[in-house]
Amino acid sequence: MGRAWRTAVAGALLATVLAAPASAATKPSPPASASLQQRASQQAAELDAGRARQEAAAREATAALEAHQAAQRAAEAAVRHARQQATMLSAAEKRTAETRARLSRYVGSLYRTGMGNRQLAVYSGLMDASTPQQLFRGLGVVARVGGNQNDEFVGLARAEQAQERAARRAKSAADAARTATDNAAAAKRHADKVVADAVAAVAAATTALAKTQQALAIAQRREALMASAALIARQRSSIPLAAIEGALADRPVPECKGGEVHGYPNGRLPTSALCPLWGTSGALLRADAAASFDAMSKAFGAEFGEPICVTDSYRSYPEQVAVAIAKPTLAAVPGSSNHGWGVALDLCGGIQSFGTKQHKWMNANSMAYGWFLPAWAQASGSKPEAWHWEYAL
Repeated sequence: MGRAWRTAVAGALLATVLAAPASAATKPSPPASASLQQRASQQAAELDAGRARQEAAAREATAALEAHQAAQRAAEAAVRHARQQATMLSAAEKRTAETRARLSRYVGSLYRTGMGNRQLAVYSGLMDASTPQQLFRGLGVVARVGGNQNDEFVGLARAEQAQERAARRAKSAADAARTATDNAAAAKRHADKVVADAVAAVAAATTALAKTQQALAIAQRREALMASAALIARQRSSIPLAAIEGALADRPVPECKGGEVHGYPNGRLPTSALCPLWGTSGALLRADAAASFDAMSKAFGAEFGEPICVTDSYRSYPEQVAVAIAKPTLAAVPGSSNHGWGVALDLCGGIQSFGTKQHKWMNANSMAYGWFLPAWAQASGSKPEAWHWEYAL
């Protein structure tokens, strides 16, 4: 980056000198010339330093976002398990209550008829047992006394024992869910901090660059590029121009609010709950990921004159199976891909190659929108895939 930025700075300064009056251009004073050169050198050094800070922050932010993503998955799994255990506990409590009710009615009938005084005393004592262990100890007495309710008391003891086990499992699952949720929250706070650091580093570099350029020229260029991006977006998605113009307007909330996707398995999300992506045809993501992508794609369009190019987005389970068959060395195991959660994209238009202007822009800006290139997919990763980006906020 250093040489490119130094070239840009030198070009901007040269244009400033050429635009000056002829007398100033032909008779520059030595002190002014020296000051101008010093300023150019300082700006180039500041840009290089800002770039180094941004790259370091980006690496830390990637690790933090991945940790948050993993913690969030663990928390969701723990919550689902806790709900299952709570349902099982509720069923066990219901069985125990029904058995006790039947026995209570039987003991009541013995009391009302005055029959089976000895049985009545034994049964009443068992009904007062506070633990399954006390019930089991009393069953020997029931057998000696006789009666036709022995099996019911055995059933009650077993039902209460099952309820006791279910209560322990439910408590353990609820504790695990709280711990996992706390871990996810801590990972989110850490990710927020390091992402903010990365964004601040990029902002500092951008500010240094802006000092060397004319603000009006930058604004005009971005407007022209955004107009070009809007036209391309219209052509890609084949929607009316009025809709494109509406999409360009700033909104605090995206038009598509999506729907509830929690609780659905990977690759089985209802497509009605997903949202389309600006400037694409048929690409879908989870609502929050789609809204963030749209904002990022418009910022990209203001820089390159076209929306971000997308080749793959949400991938259903059957689609994951097909990809795994077609690309066994690249595809994730079906049912485990982040494409199946609606939070992963495969990109094109230059982003799919390391070292391009488009890929560098994504590295510098994506984390401000919650998107990142996983460590394994980076050029130095275990399976480099410059095109694969994921959402984690």
